Amino acid sequence: MAADHYDQILGNVRSALLTTLNPIEQAATFPKQVYNLVTTDFTSMDELKLENRKLKTEILLLKAKVQQHTNMELEIERLEGLLGTTGKMDNQRVQIATVSFFSSNPLSQFITLNKGNLDDVHVQQVVIDEQGIMGQIINTTPTTSRVLLITDPDHQIPVRIQRTGQRGILAGTGHDGVTLTFIPRNSAVEVGDLIESSGLGKVFPAGYPVARISKINTLDTAPYLEIIASPVAQLREAQKVLVLSNDVKAKDND
Repeated sequence: MAADHYDQILGNVRSALLTTLNPIEQAATFPKQVYNLVTTDFTSMDELKLENRKLKTEILLLKAKVQQHTNMELEIERLEGLLGTTGKMDNQRVQIATVSFFSSNPLSQFITLNKGNLDDVHVQQVVIDEQGIMGQIINTTPTTSRVLLITDPDHQIPVRIQRTGQRGILAGTGHDGVTLTFIPRNSAVEVGDLIESSGLGKVFPAGYPVARISKINTLDTAPYLEIIASPVAQLREAQKVLVLSNDVKAKDND
């Protein structure tokens, strides 16, 4: 019984000591708990930052892909418009070229293309866009070519009025405009008439739109009308163009 009593006393003492030491142990482990908590929070914040940066990068890439997709759609529309003009050709040997330079000088109006001798591009080839004739190639290098626009003061092209078939010469004025010459004053020409290439001269194939009449003046004693027209091709805006081979023959409506 003495032993049991002694064991009971020791148990009570041990319990008291544990009760007394428990707050001390908790206080001793508190810094470690705080450290673990702070470390975990910092780790979570770093992970969140990394995830945030990753998401931002993915969003940027997605936006870039959307822009590329939009540009591709626009490019496809342009190319479809260009290729749509080849429907009137018997021999459809053409090249697609990119405009790399545009001269806005009124006295020298031309564009430069990114195709040259190495691409089998030669002088006197005709250049068109999806709307109509832009001009003809006047010189080349191995990798580029210069196109004299129909609005240049030195450029002339044999044409005809589509509605009546009456022939004349379309000359550049040097200010993004053209004039139709040698049309008699008694001709049945009207504002809005479409002017197309006649095929005469064997440079420009017949039947391609060139300009549309915008103004008609009758001079006092002149035998011919003064006819002002606007090119139908997008001379300033065109990015992609078609270079026609010299053997391309368009259907003549004569």
